[in-house]
Amino acid sequence: MYKKNKSGVELDAKNLIRSPSRRNFLRDGSKLAGLAGATALLATTSNRAQPQTRTQNNEEVSVPLDNTYLIRGAYVVSMDDEIPNRPTADILVWDGRIAEISESIDATGLEVIEAGNMIAIPGFIDTHWHLWNSTLKNMPRSDTSYFPLKQVFIAHFEPADHYAANRMALLEAAHAGITTLNNYAHATQTPEHVDAELRAMAESGMGGRYSYGSKDPTPSTEVMPILDVERVKREWFDASSPFAGKVDLGMAIRGPAQTERAVYLREIQAVRELGVPVVIHVGSAKRRYTSCAQLKTDGLLDSSTIVVHGIVQTSEDRAAIAEAGCSLSFAIKSELRLQEDGGFRSQMLNMVNEGVNLSCSIDSSALSSVSMFDAMSTTWAYGIPWNDTDTRELSELSFHQVLEMATINGAKALGIDDVTGSLTPGKRADIVLVRANDINMVPMGNVETALVHSATVANVDTVIASGKVLKHAGEIVGMDETAIVEDAKRSLFDLRKRAGGDWAPNDSDSPRF
Repeated sequence: MYKKNKSGVELDAKNLIRSPSRRNFLRDGSKLAGLAGATALLATTSNRAQPQTRTQNNEEVSVPLDNTYLIRGAYVVSMDDEIPNRPTADILVWDGRIAEISESIDATGLEVIEAGNMIAIPGFIDTHWHLWNSTLKNMPRSDTSYFPLKQVFIAHFEPADHYAANRMALLEAAHAGITTLNNYAHATQTPEHVDAELRAMAESGMGGRYSYGSKDPTPSTEVMPILDVERVKREWFDASSPFAGKVDLGMAIRGPAQTERAVYLREIQAVRELGVPVVIHVGSAKRRYTSCAQLKTDGLLDSSTIVVHGIVQTSEDRAAIAEAGCSLSFAIKSELRLQEDGGFRSQMLNMVNEGVNLSCSIDSSALSSVSMFDAMSTTWAYGIPWNDTDTRELSELSFHQVLEMATINGAKALGIDDVTGSLTPGKRADIVLVRANDINMVPMGNVETALVHSATVANVDTVIASGKVLKHAGEIVGMDETAIVEDAKRSLFDLRKRAGGDWAPNDSDSPRF
């Protein structure tokens, strides 16, 4: 029997993850510029959520106040090959980790989340997301697509706008069941912009990676701001890091398709000196193509590397990816929208059948909805071979493989599959509870089919990141939803006023939506 006493739990204390201390970001850009180190911006506070009560199944239920509690009676889909799916099981969360999954666990002294009508799955993992432009998600139009849109607005983004956009993206992630993400930060205009993004991530309590990229645009003859990458590593990722080991640092480099060779090699050198993992775009079209075979020759591909898009890679490139053991991040909505040279289906099936680790990503909110359910259902629908193509003899994607892409494969890509990505005792409690009795989910039949084929964000009842409840009974509880939404609305409104012309808002005083 587990009691509410740490001495009574068989867990190795050195493996426990605790929530970071943090305080609210100073939204005034002028104040931001004057603040020195990252750790000075964060003060010790309680890691407990505010007491809240929600209605669930027509009954009042309380939200667990800390990161030790019991999830009772869920249908557990573990995504761990050693742990079979269980139609009814309890999950003990202790100090932010999964302590036990059993048919019945004594809940004496514990707060309980009732999950009898829910499916428990690992938190989704996104491996490539440009968070900074999330407030632009509804701004593309028929005469201005994603890339021109960025160039219209990027010069008008102040650090506070980066903060607002990142918080909005992280709020949407929590709402959608994404608990770990890789921020491909390719708009590092100033150190203040970078700190604003890092602050938003620290406050969210989520896990993942901050992949420091170049400012947008950066000339092909100019090396990315390596000195500031070094500063960020020193100030944000030292022993006193506010991320408490839940977020690591990476670099998003441009590579030979976007830079001169001397610049490209200097950035590779910086990667090696800093000892950080790399994420790199390798092309959604031939005009953006980067050869993974060349990257391997240059010594940049290894098991820690994530390559993105990759839908114009050759068979030699795919062989290089597989041999190096690196991962590929597919953003299916982007791939379908941007595949001007075709090839998405062929690349995806060939890579899966050749043993490449495929993961999922949003890419940008302006290109894709923030929903791993959408990504999974679309990926599954396209994951079948075509006659008279090189995919004809390949195997089609299974529901299980698609679920892997959204969970454990993402953890493998980020090098944290020993920490998250599956519901495994000892791992971080990154858990999503999906309502199985909603109209679109019944009758359920095969649970993995239901998750990929039928489930939507609307079915997400509870989201837990490192044991902290971020969403419960369908409502956000671990973030200040009202403040984040209002800040994002105001930020876009002001950005549109700064951009002017036909981008200017119709309302003169304040945003309505």
